[in-house]
Order: sequence, then structure tokens, then C-alpha cells
Amino acid sequence: LMFVSLFVFGKVDLNKTGAIAASANMGMLAVTAGLFLFSFVVAARRWQLLTRALGFRKPLLELVKLYFVGVLFNLFLPSTVGGDVSRCYYLSKGTGLHKEGFYSVLADRASGLAVLFLTASVGLILSPDAASLPWQLKWPIFAGTFATFVIVPITPYLSCKLLGERNWISRQLNNSAATIFWQDKALIPVSLVWSFLSQLVLVLCHVGVGLSLGLDIPLWYYFVFYPSVAVLGFITPSFNGIGIREWAYTYFLLLVGVDKAHALTYALMWLGLTTFGSMFGGLVYIASHMQPPPKDMDEEAAFQA
Repeated sequence: LMFVSLFVFGKVDLNKTGAIAASANMGMLAVTAGLFLFSFVVAARRWQLLTRALGFRKPLLELVKLYFVGVLFNLFLPSTVGGDVSRCYYLSKGTGLHKEGFYSVLADRASGLAVLFLTASVGLILSPDAASLPWQLKWPIFAGTFATFVIVPITPYLSCKLLGERNWISRQLNNSAATIFWQDKALIPVSLVWSFLSQLVLVLCHVGVGLSLGLDIPLWYYFVFYPSVAVLGFITPSFNGIGIREWAYTYFLLLVGVDKAHALTYALMWLGLTTFGSMFGGLVYIASHMQPPPKDMDEEAAFQA
């Protein structure tokens, strides 16, 4: 509904949008598509480090496959975390390490979100024109950065003090497989480095879409609006972020003087790029002869959460 509302209430000339898309630099888009697929390889390497800490010994290629399959399932499950359910299932299938698989996916997501918030915050601090952006945009980004880098590291301690040592949450944080993420002092910093590399590749993908459309967007702004849109797609219930993401891209691009037709074309091209990634995940899914997760996977994931 939000996606359709872009055209109903956005008052965009669809003929102009189509003309802009048709005149895009196809060579640049092809390079961008290749970079987009490569970003999953970098993210899978980060996930491999986290899974090894929990007892898994999956080769990188196997985890790359699971990442692509997760992107496929994102098309059909709520939010952009829908595919995480399938990743958790296929990772732990046949191992008995179901909770460990859940913790690895949760830590993988948390690592990515931390770098998203940090990247956006640094972009806002260092950018020359960030003062013109509304504070309604800035404070959630700074708050998210504070929470991930100041509150999360001391969460096990806080849970014991505030909830008591026998509380279920306290026991999960202090006496479960997830404890390794706080005990291993090198694990999370290294995973954050890989998260940064992954997000850098995705920022370059956004730059590639902008260049293919001939948009004059300041480089620093890519480091602000992409993380912000990604977080919105993560926390807002929708199928693969569709609708939420397009409205957000249009909003952020209008703030820096991009006209509405070009802004919407940018959003639609990014939708096409993510759909391309999902379709590639479908090919991986078929080629790997995977069986679909059982119907109770959503309930199991919710229970573990």
C-alpha cells in the first residue's frame, strides 16, 4: 500500500520517471549489480567468524549460499529480517545447535546495525552541510549509535543489576552460548571491521546508482541516507522493506535538492537491484536442492527470541 501511495500521493510524472530510467547508464548499473552481489560475500565472512565462535565449522561458500537464500526469503517474510529465520534454520539443520544458530544470526544483525548507526553518525559529524538536515533525522541516529556502542557492551551487567541474576534474560546473557560475544574481546571488533567493509561496498553500490542517473549527490550524504534507510527497513514491518524504503529514499534525496522524479527513479532502481539479488538467491536455492523450512520455523524463532 505504501509503495502504491508513492504514485497516488507523490504526484510524480510516471512518463518522466520512465524516461529517466531508460536513459540510465547501463554499464554503471551492471558494475553496481556485481558489487551488490559481492557485498554478500563480505557479509558471509563476518557471519563465519561469529558462527565459528559458537561451534560451527561451515565453509565460507556454504555461508554465502545461505546469505543469498536468506535474501530470497526476504521477499516473502516480514521486514528485512525475514530471511534470518531461514539462515538460522539451514545453518543449524542436523547439528542440534539451534540456539547457537539463532545467536549467530542475531549477533550478525547486531554487528551490521552497529556499523550502520556509526557510519551515519560519523557522516553527520564530519559532513560540511549536515547542519541543514532536521534534528528529527539526527537524534535517532545518534541515539542508536550510543545504544549499540555504550549500552550493549554492558548489557549482561545491567541485566543482573536491574532484573536479577535469576531472570531469564540475565541467564541468556550471562550463562548461555551467547556469552562468548562478551567474553572474547577480539571477536566483536573483528566482526565490526568486516561489517564496515560490507557497508562500504553497499555505499559504493548506492553511489553507482546515483552516477548511473547522473545525480549530483555529495559523497558524504550517501553515508547518511543509506544507513538511515536500511535501519528503517529493518525495524518497520513490511515485505523486504518495500514501500518503506521507497518513501525513505525519496524523502532523503529531496532534502539535497534531487527532484521528485529522479528521487523516485533512484528508489525504484534500488528496488530492482535488491530484487535482482533475491532472484539470484532463488537460483542458488534451486541449484543447492534445499528443502523449504517447516511451517513452524516462525514459531520456533519467535520462541527463541
